[in-house]
Amino acid sequence: MSDEIILRVEGLMTQFSTDYGLVKAVDGVSFDLRRGETLGLVGESGCGKSVTNLSIMRLIQSPPGKTVAGKVLYQGRDLLQVSDEEVRVLRGKNISMIFQDPLTSLNPVLTVSLQIMEALQLHHGLKKKEAKAKAIEMLRLIGIPDPERRANDYPHQFSGGMRQRVMIAIALSCDPEILIADEPTTALDVTIQAQILELIKDLSARSSTSVIMITHDLGVVAGICDSVCVMYAGRVVERASVDDLFYDPKHPYTRGLLESIPRLDRAEEYGTVGGKRLYSIPGSPPSLIAMPPCCPFNSRCARAMDICRRAYPPETSLAGRSPRTVSCWLHAKEN
Repeated sequence: MSDEIILRVEGLMTQFSTDYGLVKAVDGVSFDLRRGETLGLVGESGCGKSVTNLSIMRLIQSPPGKTVAGKVLYQGRDLLQVSDEEVRVLRGKNISMIFQDPLTSLNPVLTVSLQIMEALQLHHGLKKKEAKAKAIEMLRLIGIPDPERRANDYPHQFSGGMRQRVMIAIALSCDPEILIADEPTTALDVTIQAQILELIKDLSARSSTSVIMITHDLGVVAGICDSVCVMYAGRVVERASVDDLFYDPKHPYTRGLLESIPRLDRAEEYGTVGGKRLYSIPGSPPSLIAMPPCCPFNSRCARAMDICRRAYPPETSLAGRSPRTVSCWLHAKEN
């Protein structure tokens, strides 16, 4: 992993207008992505992970959504300010995305080879024959058996794991510098999950591709990521290297997520008779409409103080193996 920052997100804010009010889905998110780094974005469903990355790609549907503030700096340019045509050139070629559900993301009436060829012809100007050969090569690279024959099949003729591999082939066909993977192992069995993650990890190491891994599975984070941003209610509440986060979590929400994971070294504690229940964070995430100006986790936090109910904590820098920050009054210098 290089120290070169390939993508910098500063104060990103994306909102959605609804009949019930303004939803602040992403509320001031900032992070850096280095060349060759795998960065995990973790948190419960609805915390803003996917919207953050759709905002980076300029794929937020407007209306009702709109990115109202912030910067997304790539190669010295703010992607939120460049023209639509410039963004279309970058998508797929420089920054690619693996979407969460391959069945709805793939075109059901086109063969998988045509869907891979489309990006190659658009961004690299390849002729049809060259693009077809490259598409077959990509299918072979991602582990599709008999790629010459399967290239002419349609998405419904593939299993869920194979469709996800096709999505990866499309995303990687143009050798992007940044790969955004939006929960690429959702709804896949454990064996296929491991294969997909190992494939992404191997391809990233081989070509120094930077990866943003969106997931709610901390097991995935431990196995593939270099650093982690923990999101809650549209904001990043803790940033740290993966080692610092797992060995010494600082934010109570991060601690709750880690304690919710079954552990093999404590299996005897969770017996069916007389055993402890697996920990779960009490309560539910807050509504993102009319958020109060205080810590949104305070009603679920066992260590909440009076100030947590009055003001949002500042971002505090902490010592660690690598730069880390946390937004919590327990660690704020003002506390």
